[in-house]
Parts: sequence; C-alpha cells; structure tokens
Amino acid sequence: MLVRLLASLLLVSLGCTALADGSSSVARADSYRESLRLTPFPDGKVHSEFSFRLEGAWRDEGLAIAENAFVHDHALLPRLLTSLVRQHRVASFHFTLSSGRWQPTWPLHLPAEVPASGIELTAWLERLEGESNQDERERWEAFTSAVSGLFCAGVVADGVKTSTSSPTWTVPFDGEGDEREYNLYRLTMPRLAAACTESLTPFLSLLPCSYHAGLSSLLNPHRLFDGDFTLIGVKFLLKEAEQKAAFELEVGSVLDPVRKDRLTGQLGRREFSISSLYDRTLATACPVASDSKIELVVPTHSVNPFSIEPDLAREVTKIDGREVAVWDVKRALETAALDVRVTWPGESVFHNPSPSKLPQAPIAVRRLLFGVGQERGRIGVELVNNEEVEHEVVWSEVWPWWLRAFASTLETQTDGQSAPERILDLDYTPSIARERPTTLQALLRLPPKSTTRLTLAYESASLWYTEYPSDSNRGFSVPGATVVLLPSAEGDSSSLRRRGVLRSRRPVLRLQTPTTLLSLPTPDFSMPYNVIILTSTVMALFFGSVMNGMIRRWWIVDVGESGSAKTKVQ
Repeated sequence: MLVRLLASLLLVSLGCTALADGSSSVARADSYRESLRLTPFPDGKVHSEFSFRLEGAWRDEGLAIAENAFVHDHALLPRLLTSLVRQHRVASFHFTLSSGRWQPTWPLHLPAEVPASGIELTAWLERLEGESNQDERERWEAFTSAVSGLFCAGVVADGVKTSTSSPTWTVPFDGEGDEREYNLYRLTMPRLAAACTESLTPFLSLLPCSYHAGLSSLLNPHRLFDGDFTLIGVKFLLKEAEQKAAFELEVGSVLDPVRKDRLTGQLGRREFSISSLYDRTLATACPVASDSKIELVVPTHSVNPFSIEPDLAREVTKIDGREVAVWDVKRALETAALDVRVTWPGESVFHNPSPSKLPQAPIAVRRLLFGVGQERGRIGVELVNNEEVEHEVVWSEVWPWWLRAFASTLETQTDGQSAPERILDLDYTPSIARERPTTLQALLRLPPKSTTRLTLAYESASLWYTEYPSDSNRGFSVPGATVVLLPSAEGDSSSLRRRGVLRSRRPVLRLQTPTTLLSLPTPDFSMPYNVIILTSTVMALFFGSVMNGMIRRWWIVDVGESGSAKTKVQ
C-alpha cells in the first residue's frame, strides 16, 4: 500500500514538473501591452480608445502530463476565450457591443470604422472534414451562445438563426493560409443599448490587472456610459505559422467636456484631462505589462493656442501622418500620479466651427428610405464622391427576413441621370422566411464630384402575433449599410468575388450608416384584450346568475316576543 502511494505521488510530481516547465515556456512567450489614445475633435468632443493586447504561444495538442492526458495552460491569455476558440475551431473573430450614435471626423479618426449601435459578431470557422453544413451551423450557434453568455449580451437562438449572413466582400480574411478552408459567419443585431455595465464587468475579468492597476483602472462605468457613444470589443487572431494567438480587448467612448462643463454651471469650455473624463487618475502601473502608454493626438486643427501637460516622460512622434504626444506610463509614475491635461488658456467659451471649415471625407454615405404606406417602399443609399478622382467602393447590405427586397428593381442614378454602368459586380442572396436574411453586395465605381443613388423596391412581410415585440409601435430596426472605399486598382477589378481582391486591396475607409427604423403593418393589439375583458365579464355575470339560482336558498326568520327565532325553509 505504501509503495502504491509513493508511486502515485511520483507520477503527480512528474506531471506537475512537466506542466510547470511548459507553463514557464508559455510565460516567457506571453506578452501584454496596453495603450490609451485620446483624440480631441473640432466639435469639442473627445474620443478615447483603450486597447489591451495579449499574445501567447498556441498549441492545438496541448501539454502532455501523462499518457492520453493533455492540458492547455496560458500565463496571460484569458482561459475563458482560449477554451471557446479551441472547442469551436475558430481562426479569428471580432465581437463588439456598442451603444449611442456618433459620426467620425475625417481625417482625425482613422480608419473611421464605427459599427452601428447593437451587437456584431464576425467569425471565420475552420472547415472540418466530414462535417455537414448543418453541423457547422450548429457549431456557429453554440459559439455565439457562449460568447453572448460570457459578456451578458442577451442573444437568443432565434435571433442567431435569422440574423446570420456571410458578407465576404466587406469582411476580409485576416488569418493565415487559404481562405477557402474557412467559412465566414456574421451576426448583426441592432439595439439601442447593447454595451452596459453587465458587459464591462466580465470584460475586466479577462485582463491581467483587472481594475486594480494599469490603464484598465481608468474604466469607470459611470463615465464611460455617460458619453455619446460607447463600444466594448474583443478581437482574436490565430497565427499558425508562428504558433501564436493574439487577443485584443478594446473599449471606446466619445465624451463631451463642453456639455459636462455647462452642467456644472460654467460657460462651456472644451479643456479636458484624464481626471475630468473618467473621474480617476492613473496612480499604479500594471506590473505584467511590457508596454504601457498614453497617446494624445495633438489638436493641430485648433485656431486658439493650447497647452499640453505634463512634460515628464512625454515624446512627440508621427503616427498615421498626425502629431501624437506619447507618455510612458511606468516612467511617468515614478514621481507622481499621471493626469494628462489639455487646456486652452485664452478660450473661455467654446464655439462650434462652421461645417465649411471642417475637412471632408473622400466619400460620404446616407441611408435612403421612402415609400407609401407600411407594406411597400424603396430602400438604398446615397453615395457622394467629394474628390476630383474616381473611386471604387463596395456596398453591402444585410436586411432582416421580413424586409423582402427585389434585386430586379435596383435603380442607379448619378446626378439625377440613370447610370446602371456604375455597378461593376453584384452578389445577391434572397431571404428565407424565419431562416436567413437578405444579403446584397455590389462593387461600384463613383465618378469624380458626383452623387450616386442606389435604391431597391421592398415589401414588408406579415409577422405572427407572437413575433411582435413589446414596443412594436416604435418601429423595427434595420441594420445600417456598409460602404468600403478601396484603393486604386491595377488592372481589371470587376472580378472581385472570384479573385478575392478585397484581401489584397486593404480598405482606405469604412463607413456605416446608422440603424434605420421601419414601420411594419401592426395590428391593433388592444382588440384582443377588449374581447377578453368583455367575454370574461359576460361569463362572470352568466355564471354568477346560474350559480345563484342553483344553490341559493331562501330562509324566513320569525322573531318572537321572547327573542327566540323560528325559521322556515321556502
């Protein structure tokens, strides 16, 4: 018995030693970097971008601790996410929760990719040998349910089934290897408020320092969700050649210092600092972060002079053609707490600049929706080319199944004249009721200094009584259109779908229109309740009268002079 016990202890000791050796090798390969970029805009608002990047070694087979026993261990990579990726065989995914509305300012915000309010999950799933399309679809639904449960997104199975599309023209494959070995799945569910505190709490639990130290300690939910726009996102990319995996967790928020200054009784100044934006200061650096920095885009567009503080551990460099002041967090915190501040000493009241003085983006997009009644109409986009050169763009639409659009009715007009030649290539996937949405993708060529309109006729489907939400009179949300500006092409670009040109021609600009509300034919929901109430009243009166007549008895009470009572039954 003692010999058996010693043998068991020796086996456990060898397994722990192998695991420790493997973990140490993984720990040496793991890295954690964090950054915060503050971008002040000409309208006085400030966009903050938190980025937390974790990289580590990746082994599909795991670490062997015994015969037929393997484990996956990571020093910094979040175990909850790595287990999901391994279980569902995902090569890359991007998950975002966003709330509010905000239009980026060109060219300060690059690449100006801002999703519409709601839930968006894009994933490339590996094709498994012998797996049917139905099994792969179930794997996608299981992965979506797991991610939704992790971040408290509230995605139901029916919504995944009817809101999943594959817009391969606007979502390039970022992984390694042959794109044909993977399938694209994208879920888009527009909502007014998808990002909330319940989503931020599990997000912080995935970071090495959580909310205790580092830049993640600045994530104050009372300030983040008080802005015009809030975004919580997670990216994953598998690098098979390097046997590495990279997770990037991001938090974005657009705050308005002018509005906050006026709420405190002041005149409305646009100066801001870390303490004024988040009601917190950075006092402790994350000890496991190999790189921690704060970046501030210098407001060179400002007419009035400004001041940037502090000077300690600050460097000015060029990033994407813009002047950016960079602070090394660990160096700056050696003396005191870090509180980056931007002030305009000679400016007491901020006035919004004239729109004519603001720079224009190369292209602009606007949603078009018009029609007569609630059953039929036309839907599309208006594209404006603001430059003197010709541009090629990709237009992508994903409409719910209850909005049946007809590709044969597609009309293209440039400056009021019919121009069907603007469409170089077109891909259309019709919807199936309660199974899949409509997907439309088109490669367009926009002439210089022109306005192009593309519209299709649609017809609203009739919904079941149980499919109407509680706020159906508000309207039904239609996801925004996506427009991708492509760089100039060399040679023929009409074979976008067949050659995968989008992967080689990286987008210059990606725009998305806001969510649109569409009114559907809605029945009068008060009538069923009126019928129920009237029927219940009639039944109650009839039943009560019948019961009274059947079981009621009349008694005659004769009270004598002595006080004794005699009763007779009638």
